[in-house]
Amino acid sequence: MKLRTILITALALLLSAAAHTAALAEPAPAEPSLLQSAEDDIKKWKIDEASQKAGDLLRAADTEDKKLEAWYLNAIVEFYKGDYEKAGEYAGMVLENSKDEDKGQGFIGFIAHASKNRPGWKEVGSDNFTIRYAHPKDLVVAELGRDILEKSRYEIGLDLETYPDEPVIIEIYPDLESFTLASTLPPENVETTGVVGICKFNRIMILSPRLLPKGYTWADTLAHEYTHYLIFLKSENTVPVWLHEGIAKFEEARWRQEKRNVLTPFYETILADALNNDSLVPIEKMHPSLAMLDSAREAQLAFAQAGTSVSFLVDKWGNDGLVALLDSMRKRDDYQTSIEEVTGLPFGDFMTSWRADLEGKNLREMIPGMQVKGVRIMKDSEEEPDGSEDLIDIDDKKARDHTRLGDLLGERGRLRAAVYEYGKALTFDPSSLVISTRMATALSRQGEQDKALAAVEPISELYPDEIDVNLVLGRIFLAKGNTARAEESFTAALYVNPFDPHVHSALKTIYEAEGRKEEAEQYGRMLKILGYREQKK
Repeated sequence: MKLRTILITALALLLSAAAHTAALAEPAPAEPSLLQSAEDDIKKWKIDEASQKAGDLLRAADTEDKKLEAWYLNAIVEFYKGDYEKAGEYAGMVLENSKDEDKGQGFIGFIAHASKNRPGWKEVGSDNFTIRYAHPKDLVVAELGRDILEKSRYEIGLDLETYPDEPVIIEIYPDLESFTLASTLPPENVETTGVVGICKFNRIMILSPRLLPKGYTWADTLAHEYTHYLIFLKSENTVPVWLHEGIAKFEEARWRQEKRNVLTPFYETILADALNNDSLVPIEKMHPSLAMLDSAREAQLAFAQAGTSVSFLVDKWGNDGLVALLDSMRKRDDYQTSIEEVTGLPFGDFMTSWRADLEGKNLREMIPGMQVKGVRIMKDSEEEPDGSEDLIDIDDKKARDHTRLGDLLGERGRLRAAVYEYGKALTFDPSSLVISTRMATALSRQGEQDKALAAVEPISELYPDEIDVNLVLGRIFLAKGNTARAEESFTAALYVNPFDPHVHSALKTIYEAEGRKEEAEQYGRMLKILGYREQKK
């Protein structure tokens, strides 16, 4: 058999995991060969079964063509198992022995390249997860992520009634180049839409939050991608992108809260605007990946639509309805028929009912003038953001000028004057997140904690995951002696930027004061990983 007939074209690398794996198998004859059967297993994410067949194929190979097939299959299986060394070896054998002109252009060529150019992985393990990291500081993400993933396994596993048999591989990529190579996402799509995580090739890959000026919600991203992993397993890779993303968005905070709520102020705002302007993203446009959409706003709107459609399903037909939908899709591989089977509504009527339900909630633009931007990836992750990049988010020039002056005054210790300038800035832009947090910070530094709290609390309700909001709240509550609220705020900040040593130090101090020795020691270890030396008391 010629290699040309079994290699996957390079075009498949630009598709989502579902589309990629669907391309693995060619039309099978009445009695599929061992190779075709194994390819079908890979398509369904049944990697153990495919591995057994790959071994059988290799042992039975007694001609050059059959050896080529066996090496080809074993390269793919080992790649999906996360064994880059073996995958690269088998891919090398295929490339060395194939006579195809385009032998290095397909999936085998990708496996060889990706395996050779992988980061220098180190591992943190548990019974259920293997977490890989390359940059020394990313050990912080690996250590903290282990607990998040175990909670996700329990809670989301209960919701979807699915638990993997083998440890799930998590990879924390140290730079944009290695992440885009491994994930096959073009760099411009990452920066435009803000997609920093993907579940593909039987593993979860995320970009280190170290590379973004203020991090990102990496903890929820891990849970989000783990949900994708469970969906692949339970449905045998039959769920379309929009529904995949909807379930993952619906479940992503499940590890830390009992109630699943997609309609945060951010998503309520973006949905209200889209409904008012009749600008919802068509389901067809969400394929092959939300990372391929035109802008960060469009990607977030798609998440909101998909997530609320799943929320609508669960509200009306219960969590059992969600499980039944996945079970039905595994059997039918037809999401429209499966939705009708579970809900009793034709797919078009289901979507009409979902939209009517949204409109009946009288959604409001909770965050006036909200901007949705892509992400800025820092070339040097060691550079320290000084806050000046935030000024670009202040549209009003007078507000921006007063804020800049307030910053200069605050740096010189003239806090009262800084507060005055921030107050002037707020008269021009009263709902600004940037100005409000700066005002609260200056007031807190002056010792006026009640005024600082009054300045930032209204904003915190709109931006519960914003790093600067949680940092200033943590400092305020710590100064007021409210250690429970301080712990809550600092922990929320940690799940966005786990590299701020002051957050780890504050949590360590809280736990030491409360006699929580094990937790205090944990954050002491995090400080050592970050290379931070605490001042002796």
